[in-house]
Amino acid sequence: MELVPMKRGLRSLLGRVVGASPAPLPERPGLSRQLDQAIRLPVAGIYVRWDLQASVSTLEWDLKVLADPASSVGIYLALADGRIDGSHFYLGLQTDIWDPGSVRGAGKGLIFSTWWTFDAGATRLAPEGFRELGTHEGRFVGVRRPYPWGVGDYRVTLVRSEPAAQLHVSADWFDLYIQPTAPRGTGPGRPELVGNRTWIGGLAFPRRHTSMPALIGEASTAFMEVYSRARRWRDIPRWDVDLIAYGDGQPCPRGAIEYPVFPFGNNRPMPNANARYDLASGLVKLRYGDSTNRVDPAGRWP
Repeated sequence: MELVPMKRGLRSLLGRVVGASPAPLPERPGLSRQLDQAIRLPVAGIYVRWDLQASVSTLEWDLKVLADPASSVGIYLALADGRIDGSHFYLGLQTDIWDPGSVRGAGKGLIFSTWWTFDAGATRLAPEGFRELGTHEGRFVGVRRPYPWGVGDYRVTLVRSEPAAQLHVSADWFDLYIQPTAPRGTGPGRPELVGNRTWIGGLAFPRRHTSMPALIGEASTAFMEVYSRARRWRDIPRWDVDLIAYGDGQPCPRGAIEYPVFPFGNNRPMPNANARYDLASGLVKLRYGDSTNRVDPAGRWP
């Protein structure tokens, strides 16, 4: 399912610094009653703002999936909702990607979409991948590919490649990949890449200036969102992820966490979602679904 969360106004971010995790708390009074309440979809529970401080040609995320939500409920971990030379895109992992050719969910995979064009010529497909030309939430084009992610460590990479010479405007291809990594160590270095690198597909983006290759903007937003097959808050399975973004190989130096409130009939934050920046590891820790307790406030990090 395609959504355009950039249309939604975020509440002002709180200025509290988020540091080490507090001691675990028992389930707060009233949580069980909240989890039994009906919800209207789609609904997000966490926003994470990446502020790279400069535009980049490569944007990556190292992530550790600690709890696997399976595919019974549609959940989207969008790693970035941002812009490439001014053109809107978003990308990430879904529990059940939609295959318009088969008119059904295709299970776990990754998606990559843009709203600047409705031209299939701005896409290139990976083996086993497919495209979607959608009109249900604005005119967008996207590439998708099934991928059996689960509990484990991964690196997702968005990288600029060669110019897209066949389009009617000056443009560049941006390709999306995922590859397993070794578990992250305790030192400052990044985890070692292991296994096969899988190409998800590519999208072309127009250049803002004809003679200058397009760049990924310095600011983008990650979010976790439920988009299908959940009736109550309690229906959302647990999906726990630790992650951090890298711009041209450098870790994101600062950002912010926010819990949104939406005008979708819910009129309240998602009760079973929690996020914090962990100063010791340099990772943002997302805890989502099931009976997750909200213990950490919104705020800027580090």
